[in-house]
Amino acid sequence: MKQSINGNLPALTSVEIRNKNTWFICHYLLKNTLYFESDNGLILMVMKNRKQEIIDIPLIRIEKMLPEGMFFRVHRNYLVNKASISALRYYRTQLLAIVHDYRIPVSRRRGRILLENLDLL
Repeated sequence: MKQSINGNLPALTSVEIRNKNTWFICHYLLKNTLYFESDNGLILMVMKNRKQEIIDIPLIRIEKMLPEGMFFRVHRNYLVNKASISALRYYRTQLLAIVHDYRIPVSRRRGRILLENLDLL
């Protein structure tokens, strides 16, 4: 497997996703993917250029196909690119991951794991 320039993450440029009975290649650079959001069984993939793609497979399957360590499941409905998290903020009692202009909710259970994973504790 190729290594990135900094040696931390694999330098993958695409992911093969099996959707129903056909295979297609998602030609988006993974480093430009901000997050995946699950809503009623459909997945919304959000990119840095604000482009969005709908994928009809469960979030858990996408999570298993992505490079380990590059994305983090912050909530049962969200899978976030760790490199795109610019800040963590509390709004009332809810921890939010700030990803560009988007505010992604972080579950209480996953919040501590995320802080440890980002070396913030």
